[in-house]
Amino acid sequence: MKKYQLILHIALKKELIIKALKIAFVVGIILNLINQGEHLLSLDMHNIHLTKLLFTFCVPFCVSMYTAITMKMKFKQDEIALVDANLRCENCNKRIFITENAKIPKCDICGNKTSWIFIK
Repeated sequence: MKKYQLILHIALKKELIIKALKIAFVVGIILNLINQGEHLLSLDMHNIHLTKLLFTFCVPFCVSMYTAITMKMKFKQDEIALVDANLRCENCNKRIFITENAKIPKCDICGNKTSWIFIK
């Protein structure tokens, strides 16, 4: 599996999308109240910048998705692998292949300090 395929596979996970939408909703409301609060609270629809309002919700969604994808790209010891993947230990460069839904092992060399990363 190529890196972009893994990113897409992770990004389309229902639970990640739902979590990112919840974060975007809460943070977006707060940011919109900070940025356009006087117009929103007085329901002054003529002075509300709709584009700014929508982008204010998009930014926390994108940041949340980026963070989740970045964290899922690191295969942590004792977690379940989302996909079949070739992994490399960041500490000692040992390589392994892990299958989808398999428990990610610790590195024989590094032990509990294992930090696996995805490789092509």
